[in-house]
Amino acid sequence: MKLNFLSNSCSFPLIGFFTAKKFKTNNSLKNSNVFNLGEVIITNHQNKDTLNRITSKSMESQNKMDVSRALNMLPGVSLTASGPRNESMVSVRGFDLRQVPVYMDGIPVYVPYDGYVDLARFTTFDLAAIDVSKGFSSVLYGPNSLGGAINLVSRKPSKKLEYDGSLGMINENGYRGNVNIGSNLGKFYFQGGFSYLDRNSTRMSSNFVPTVNENGGQRDNSYRTDQKISFKIGWTPNEKSEYAIGYINQQGEKGNPVYAGYDTQNSLLLRPRFWQWPNWDKESFYFISNSAFDDKNSFKTRFVF
Repeated sequence: MKLNFLSNSCSFPLIGFFTAKKFKTNNSLKNSNVFNLGEVIITNHQNKDTLNRITSKSMESQNKMDVSRALNMLPGVSLTASGPRNESMVSVRGFDLRQVPVYMDGIPVYVPYDGYVDLARFTTFDLAAIDVSKGFSSVLYGPNSLGGAINLVSRKPSKKLEYDGSLGMINENGYRGNVNIGSNLGKFYFQGGFSYLDRNSTRMSSNFVPTVNENGGQRDNSYRTDQKISFKIGWTPNEKSEYAIGYINQQGEKGNPVYAGYDTQNSLLLRPRFWQWPNWDKESFYFISNSAFDDKNSFKTRFVF
């Protein structure tokens, strides 16, 4: 079975005018490496931060290598493995991903088949933060955000040259590696990243009793491979205006572990599914801009090609 997700049409998810009063920014949103143009921030007259944010520092310290695991750190967010495809999803206060859409720098991430995005396919190595709006979300996100919104915010360099990377093992049968490099030259900046995550299988508990379809040890058909390339070029003619072009290429494959239970009423016990997805690919080009007319009015656009 093959899944190919390719964004090759031109859409206009957001074109709008903004009029805002001057408020002091909440401390939880101050981060020099956050790509501010990709944020969607909601403030009220009491100047309270309405976002739940997971920073890159928290994800790294907790060893959260994909978005689904990182979101599980927030209260009110539950991690689930849903459907026959065994995809990693989350529910936000009981709402699933069809009522809590996923965005990348404010750009909607769509899966045409059924609307469910496999969050395990999105690695965290090139992210500056993950913002989650629970219940109350901005109309700037667009439709289908009844239960909130999840926005993956990429990095933006703050120094003339900055880079980081890592390489490591995952148990005894997998490895991970990533590198990020960026440069801020004043009015121009660029940010690029590459990550690779590979795991042959997951290990079963030592107390697991073998069944007809699973003999224990390394779980059968539980492999995964995810590769991601991202690149962004930006221009900031002044302090209040910014224009950026971004590119994201994701290539992944995975296997679906077979049913390992004992329920005789479950049809998967006698007819196990050794499903595999050799292609979980997604490619996106996007343009984001924010043109300030004065201190209170601006014109913001997001285009996906």
